Amino acid sequence: MKNKSGISKQLFVALSIVNLSVTLFSVLLGYFIYNYAIDVGWITLSSLQEDWTEFHFVDWIWLSTVIFCGGVISIIIGMHLAQRFIKPINFLADAAKKISQGDLSARADDSQIHSTEIAELMQNFNHMAQQLESSVENAQVWNAAIAHELRTPITILQGRLQGVLDGVFQPDEALFKSLLNQVEGLSHLVEDLRTLSLVENQQLRLNYEKIDFKLHAEKVLKLFEDRLAKAQLIPVLEVNATFISCDSRRIEQILIALIENAIRYANAGTLKISSMLISDEWILRVEDDGPGIAEQYQPDLFNPFFRLEQSRNKEFGGTGLGLAVVHAIVIAHKGAIEYSNPNHNSVFTIKLPIETSSNSFM
Repeated sequence: MKNKSGISKQLFVALSIVNLSVTLFSVLLGYFIYNYAIDVGWITLSSLQEDWTEFHFVDWIWLSTVIFCGGVISIIIGMHLAQRFIKPINFLADAAKKISQGDLSARADDSQIHSTEIAELMQNFNHMAQQLESSVENAQVWNAAIAHELRTPITILQGRLQGVLDGVFQPDEALFKSLLNQVEGLSHLVEDLRTLSLVENQQLRLNYEKIDFKLHAEKVLKLFEDRLAKAQLIPVLEVNATFISCDSRRIEQILIALIENAIRYANAGTLKISSMLISDEWILRVEDDGPGIAEQYQPDLFNPFFRLEQSRNKEFGGTGLGLAVVHAIVIAHKGAIEYSNPNHNSVFTIKLPIETSSNSFM
């Protein structure tokens, strides 16, 4: 990578070079011109001493030559310096024009930059362009995924309601429960999307308070008694009465999402929920008896709308937003979440800092 100097330094060096070049050229040119004039008899030393207040034609020759050559030197150095500044600005202008015309892959070429300020400007511009391209690509993926998730429940609702109007379906309790389930699914999807959007824009409000996590864990498990029994999962709670500072509603949301994930995909067996305090961190672990997630899928585990293909036909198949929401809430708490499968099972480990500020945005 080439060394880059600041614009002010380059200007100082360039002006110094012009000044030094003109000065040295003037001295050397004057020496040779006056020596030549004395040798050919145009002027004598005595006349120079006597008539120093009046310009001799040799003086005019020397002065005109110095002005002309000094101007040429200044123009050459100035054009070279201007080219070094104008060229990257033209690169920026061309890249900005391409982006405005829809070519989001356009970048400014910074391989020939020799100024730290311009180099930083171009790097920031390219970074902005990269972020813009990624945002547009993500928006397209999100729009397609959201449309896919909305299509099924809306089609079901429309079909059932049209069937009721046409007399095909009887408006009984079973039908209303089915329609209500579809509406609840839509409500959860909207809430998950809202949470992800708030976190991405750093607008998620967290209401910190001291809570006894064990009480909240027992409350959440109570809500899932029937579904856990149906999935043949036995909850094992190994949590001490420890007070932590967090947003209790969001922590419950995390636990709900992880339990729902286990109900959908875990084998029959135990579902262990444990927590501990280590140094300045509170650690929560949720682990099941497998089958775990293959290593090639793990990097995408917390991406929105990511689901393993075999999970789409599960009875309780979700939207693929649950773990993304969990990750977002953990990040909002300035914590970290990890996935591992040490014994071919799934282990989610959440680490939150013990000391947090109250009533703050992420």
